[in-house]
Amino acid sequence: MQTRGGIFRSSGAHPSDGGPSRPSRSGLAVLGLAVASASACKEQTASPGPTGSSDVSNVNMRPPAPSSAAPFGSAAAPAASVRAEAPACPSDMTPIAGGEFWVGSPRGTFSEDESPRHKTSLAAFCLDLTEVTVDAYAVCVAQRACTPTRSSPMRRSCNALRTDRGDHPINCVDWRQAEAYCRFRERRLPTEAEWEYAARAGERYFEYPWGNETPDGRACWKKPSTCPVKSFPPGAFGVYDLSGNVWEWTSSGYGEYPWPVLAPELRVYRGGSFSRRFEKWMHTRLRNRWGERDAGSHLGFRCALKAPGAKCAFGEGEAGACVYGVLEAECEAGKAWNGVRCAAPGAARCSPGATEQKGFGCVRAAGSSAGAAAAASERAARELKNVERVRAPEFDQDCKTYQPSRPRAYRYQGGTHAARNVLGAQSGCKNRDVGVGWNSACCP
Repeated sequence: MQTRGGIFRSSGAHPSDGGPSRPSRSGLAVLGLAVASASACKEQTASPGPTGSSDVSNVNMRPPAPSSAAPFGSAAAPAASVRAEAPACPSDMTPIAGGEFWVGSPRGTFSEDESPRHKTSLAAFCLDLTEVTVDAYAVCVAQRACTPTRSSPMRRSCNALRTDRGDHPINCVDWRQAEAYCRFRERRLPTEAEWEYAARAGERYFEYPWGNETPDGRACWKKPSTCPVKSFPPGAFGVYDLSGNVWEWTSSGYGEYPWPVLAPELRVYRGGSFSRRFEKWMHTRLRNRWGERDAGSHLGFRCALKAPGAKCAFGEGEAGACVYGVLEAECEAGKAWNGVRCAAPGAARCSPGATEQKGFGCVRAAGSSAGAAAAASERAARELKNVERVRAPEFDQDCKTYQPSRPRAYRYQGGTHAARNVLGAQSGCKNRDVGVGWNSACCP
């Protein structure tokens, strides 16, 4: 199904791109995660622009960091000076030395799923200088190592259909197609933590890949379509377009921080796209997710590779990646990091029904999944009752400009982000902005 924003899906998707928000293939059980896609303190009316996709407004993202942590938003240095020392990489990749790094955002700062902020250690790795282009992907297809993109004459925003976009990023590819291309190149998709490390200039903790300045003039955003790669100056480590142009698939499964998901239903993608209108969609901690078979014009990828001779801090993993590990985590009041989770003093290392698994933290046994799913469904039903729908006529003009078929603005408040999406979708609404505890939607 294609939406006005140029996005099509084989299952439910996150509302940050595309048409009316609706539950993912995991249904109402996803609501039990109570994960917000993005947060804000104040709604914005965007200035007129060429895109009709939904976004979120800007917020202050630099609260004080704990004394044990690196600064949350460090002062920017010229991007050209941020170059890691690492073993040689292929000429179309850049070396990134890795090291200890705080992933995510402090609690209450931005999106709920960006916390708990946690510290890991990354091995040196190589990262593609640019997003994979249409021409590069065509080579893989010609050699029958890749399948054609999810394009058709009805999906005119897919770059593979255009003969004049060989140097644009490939889009309209699902996660499995992206993984197959990287495998063809004897590479892999970057992990979520590697992507964030590269985008934040490592331990410099930039707000954006180029520093802390606004994306205007520094990224492909507020556009009706993609831009050629390298249209804007490179950011940290000499990498192009980590924020903007197209969102980028990562190898990581989506779930609650700090651990990766052992058997994910959704995969994380990062970076913002050409159609974003509000700055907070472009910041470097924002997480987005979709199913492995989903694809859209907003979404592409780049590849990574563990640097030759690099040592993994927590052990060797699969597909040329390292096992993930967590050194510290910022826990809520009354809890402390015990090596695998935030727990009250004296509590067991893992909660009842879960066992510790290297690289994944505390994992629930298969026998307990049915009970967990039932509990999640019950929580989801309760959350639906907590959502209130209120007219917001002050945003009607924004809806008429960007969503003419949905000219009336409403505010959904209370409950979880997922619950608000469900109720909005039931009324045929599409998110125009979202924040902590509310969704601003355009409705018929």
